Order: sequence, then structure tokens, then C-alpha cells
Amino acid sequence: KGKYNWKNYEAKPLQEELRAETQRFGRVLKWISRLEFLTIFMSIDFILKLCRFSDDFRFRMVYPLVALFFGTGNQTPNVSAAVIARVFLDKSLSIFDYDPDYLLNQTPANIAFDDLANFYEKMKSSMEAAKVQFHMGQRVSSIERAGKVFLTLEAALEAWRAGSDQLGGKYPLKGGGDGCSSQHAASQVKMASEVKAANGFTATVAAKVLEFDEVIMCCPANVSRDILGSGANFLERRVLSSVQYFFDLTVTHTDTEYMKRHNEVDDRAIYFIKTYQEEPASLEMGFELTAYQPALQGLRAAGERIYQTIFLDKNRSHLWTVNDLDPGKVVDRAWWSAFSHTYEHFRWVVPWVWTIQGNRHTWYAGSWTLFNTHDIAISSGLAVAHRLGAPYPFAHNELAAATFDTVLNAGHLRWRQ
Repeated sequence: KGKYNWKNYEAKPLQEELRAETQRFGRVLKWISRLEFLTIFMSIDFILKLCRFSDDFRFRMVYPLVALFFGTGNQTPNVSAAVIARVFLDKSLSIFDYDPDYLLNQTPANIAFDDLANFYEKMKSSMEAAKVQFHMGQRVSSIERAGKVFLTLEAALEAWRAGSDQLGGKYPLKGGGDGCSSQHAASQVKMASEVKAANGFTATVAAKVLEFDEVIMCCPANVSRDILGSGANFLERRVLSSVQYFFDLTVTHTDTEYMKRHNEVDDRAIYFIKTYQEEPASLEMGFELTAYQPALQGLRAAGERIYQTIFLDKNRSHLWTVNDLDPGKVVDRAWWSAFSHTYEHFRWVVPWVWTIQGNRHTWYAGSWTLFNTHDIAISSGLAVAHRLGAPYPFAHNELAAATFDTVLNAGHLRWRQ
């Protein structure tokens, strides 16, 4: 907002002021890409400082843009320079094209599923028909690898939501609103308990032990590390422990006044990102859900708005403006964790993932094995399936196959058969 405001659909003074740097940035990106074997191990901030780019260009244009579209959060200055170059130049990874005058001068098409609950339920039913078993409301507490693989299941934490630890169900929101009150938290605990009970798993049911020939850990690296416990070998401990995670808070709300105080809202913008004045490397992200979620189009037509604001990195919560939100307009809130894409990730994690694949019948999948995109996360699972004998099903799709090959090469040192 204010003098630092810029948009992808109309020219703003900041873009005009920094046009020369924007054009020079394009040339630097090409050199970063050509020297990827070196720049993969350097931070983008190191390179841009070395090339004497201004603070305004780095912290007001490049880093917010990358953080918004690629989930790099407050760690964007430390992200590998080679990754940033790919974000702008690699057609298989980029969401938008680099613009030499305005940095970004196009509006990417948005695609959203109509009803995700129904979508996943159909997937679940289809897989169950193929003899796949689901153990809802439960989590793996330990693993034993002795010839076969034995997993111990126990009840999931009551405050566990969507695969994320909710930090005891405590949120830094002032009370008063239904969506941030203790009653709302209690209702979610009740719902979680009902789901587990419907699946035959209650607090009185003893832990289950399941036996498998192979196990694929499709979960965050830190969760895999905790599950392995003392059974992890040296390489598993080093690789899995080297993935850095940060806790972020997402608040869903209808507080248009909050959005207008902190952003420029004009009924065209869908994505918002704010730089904290006192610490320009730290950001706050926002989205207008009613602008692109099909199920919410009717609300938007009626003049209602639903937003999500993401407060990044719990360790920097002293900067958050979460308590500026009207508690009565909070719909929901949830903690979630995201891993860091810093240059160190490409020193201590990515080059070594292949060394832990298949060890004692244990495999690893997830975006953390390379880079945080849905495509890579899905391809990492397909890569493990391929290692276990399944044919790759999307060879006819050139872009999908290229992503799969990259993941298979990087995470397994194998080539598609």
C-alpha cells in the first residue's frame, strides 16, 4: 500500500522508478541460470547485493512476488539463486513470464476445484474399491524395520487438523468472535473425535500394529524423522533433520476493513502481499477466496467477501497485525508448517535424498525432496511407485513427464524405464 504499491495489471510509480533495475535483473537471471551448477548453492540476496540491486527492488518487488506465488515466505532472501532464476525463466516451473519493464505484466489463469470434499471422497471410494485401506483419525507413532516393516498406529491428537500440528489448539487471536473462541476450538475437537469414532478408533481402543513389505513416507521430513526415532541411520538423521520448517498461521475472515487498511483493495486484485515497514524481509500474504473459488462465486455476486490472511513464521509473530482483525469476522484459523527453500536446502538435503531411498524398505516422497510445488510433490510419489515396479502413467504429457524425470533423477539417481 502507498508508495510501495504495485500491480500486475496496471503500471504504478514504483515500477517506473525501478524499471532500469528490472531490465538489469533479467540479464542477471540469465547468468544465474547459465551458472546454475554454482548459483544453486548461493542465496538470491547474496547475488543481488553483489550486483548492487537496491533494497527497494529486492524487498519491495522481487522477494514479495516470489514469496506469494511459490510459498517461500520470509526465507525468500535466503532462497537459492538458481531456484529464483527457474521461477522466472523455466517454462515448466514458472507461473508467469518475466517482464523487462514491469517485472510482472500478466494475469495467470486460476483453476480451482469446485468441491474438494466431494472430490477426495470420490477418490477414497475408488481406491477402497481397489482394496486400498484408509485409517482415518489415526497417526503413525513408531516404526520397526526388521525384515518386514511394522507401523504402530494410535489416535491422532485432538487438535490435529489437515495433517498439521495445531500447537495445542492455541492461536494468537483476541477473543470475542465465534471463529477464534474456545468454543470454536472445542467444537473442532468434538468433530475430530466423531470422525475417529466413526472409523472404529476411540481413546479406549489399543494401538494397532500393521505389517508391510515396503513403506512410503509421504509426510514432512521432520515427521518422518520423529517416526523413525532411534531406528534412523546416520544418513536418515542428517538428511531429514536438515530440512527446516516454519510455523505459519492462516486466518479465514470477512474483515474487508482490515484488508483495506493494510492493502489496496480495488475489486480486481485476488492476491495481496504486505511488507512490514520495520522489517522489509518479513511479509504477510492475503487472498480473496470469493474471487476464484467456484463455490463462493454466489457470495461475491451478492457483495460478500471472504479472505484468507497468512501470517508467516511464528518466530516473527511480534510483527504480526493479527489482532487488528475484528474477532467477530474471523471464520477459521489454522496453524500449518512449510519448509525452507534456502540455499542450504540444496547443499544438505537435495543432493543426498537418493542415499536414503529404499533403505530397509523405507521410501520418501514429498515436495521437500526437491522444491515446494504440487507437481513435484505428486511426482515424488510416482517416482517411488516407479522404483517399486509401477509404470509411469503420464508419459504422453511432455511437461508432466519432464517434471517426473527431474524428480526421479534428483531424488533417486534413476532414469525412467
